[in-house]
Amino acid sequence: MREKGSTERGGRASPSRCEDVLRGTLQGLGLGRVIRHLALLKAWDRAVAPRVRERATVQDFSDGRLYLCVEDPIWLHELHMLRHKLKMILNEEIGEPVVNEIVLRIGASPRSATSAIPNRREERPPVVPTEAEAKVQQILAPVQDRPCRDVLERLFYRWRARPM
Repeated sequence: MREKGSTERGGRASPSRCEDVLRGTLQGLGLGRVIRHLALLKAWDRAVAPRVRERATVQDFSDGRLYLCVEDPIWLHELHMLRHKLKMILNEEIGEPVVNEIVLRIGASPRSATSAIPNRREERPPVVPTEAEAKVQQILAPVQDRPCRDVLERLFYRWRARPM
């Protein structure tokens, strides 16, 4: 049985938005959680101050809970006081309310243990020639949904950087 308004005159189905098709496909493949997690990590890197990122790392994200690992009790207390503001900033950066709660834990930060250079990005996009990068940006220009766009951009870069 078709939903009301799902067909146009003449019995033809109305076209689906690319965003809806892609989102449904990724959800069907079981990648919905991964995409939300990646979007959150990207939002964390863009929206959170470097001094906070140096002392707290994203440990996990599930069921609307963002788990942060903090190295000492002083920063745990500071971030506990800022957790509502952090939640608002991240949700605003992502464009939808995905973070419902921030859970803070004390522990060794894996990022700080491995990086000798402060503020070094762990994941760098593969080097892509300017011409290819311009083509990717041209292809992605119509996609307005930020998490979808970020995932597609990473896919294009990985495809371009693969060994021939």
